Amino acid sequence: MNTKNRVWIELELPPREDPELGEKRADTASKMLKKLGVDLGEHSAVWFDKEKHRYAFVINSIGMFVWASDHGQWFDLDKLAE
Repeated sequence: MNTKNRVWIELELPPREDPELGEKRADTASKMLKKLGVDLGEHSAVWFDKEKHRYAFVINSIGMFVWASDHGQWFDLDKLAE
């Protein structure tokens, strides 16, 4: 049993013929996450790769990222609630 307090944030994939929608969703998600306290300096928290048709979540202020599994990412609920 997982005892961590986590929240899953998942983004809908855009249709392949409208990758700009993925970029818009990533931008909107980044703004929402910033309001929740996910501040990565100059990096957006989420971005969309048109060629891979996948979202990426930035995990630290130097820009390291992970490809979204199932189009989402786990976040530490306790940290976001501070």
